[in-house]
Amino acid sequence: MLRRSRIAVIVGLAGTMSLLSLSTVPSGAATINAKGGDSIASASADGGGGGSVHVDVSPVATSGDSGATTAQSSATNTGNTGAASSTSVSSPSATSGNSGDSGNTGAASSHVSASNTAIKGKVNVDASAHSGDSGNTGRTGNASASGTAISAASSGASSVSNAQSGNTGDASNSVKVAAAGGNGGNGGSGVTATSGKGGSVTVKP
Repeated sequence: MLRRSRIAVIVGLAGTMSLLSLSTVPSGAATINAKGGDSIASASADGGGGGSVHVDVSPVATSGDSGATTAQSSATNTGNTGAASSTSVSSPSATSGNSGDSGNTGAASSHVSASNTAIKGKVNVDASAHSGDSGNTGRTGNASASGTAISAASSGASSVSNAQSGNTGDASNSVKVAAAGGNGGNGGSGVTATSGKGGSVTVKP
């Protein structure tokens, strides 16, 4: 028994040495790095867009009603009425303000000289002089007049009635609006992506 186990150990050691000798790279051999092409796959499962929002608001405010009104008038005349007469006169009048004074004219002067050398000679001399024009006067103010004449006459009895309701209450409106769009659709399910085989590699010695 001891002998067989020793033989087995020797055989095992011999096999290990042979494997080590086979896996050892020979000296002077070239090293080659080879890489195949990529294999890529992509998939998408987006959800639907959310719903849009559109809101129309038309607030209306109504005040309270005014109070009810009642007016009543009555006149009674007995006996013969006297004569009735009425006179009305309106005489409006308006006068504008005076205009401003005009500017003074410039001074006027004349220098005349004449000589006559002939015997019994005759000389006509024009010695007229003109001053400058005066300035314009200022404008007068505006003038307006209005008149009103009212005349009324009545014989017998007369009656007047007037009624006015109260003011209505104030009207106000306050509106608060909140709007939200619908939820987006759920993303798709059961999406798979499988890439193809990567590119092959050929190494030539």
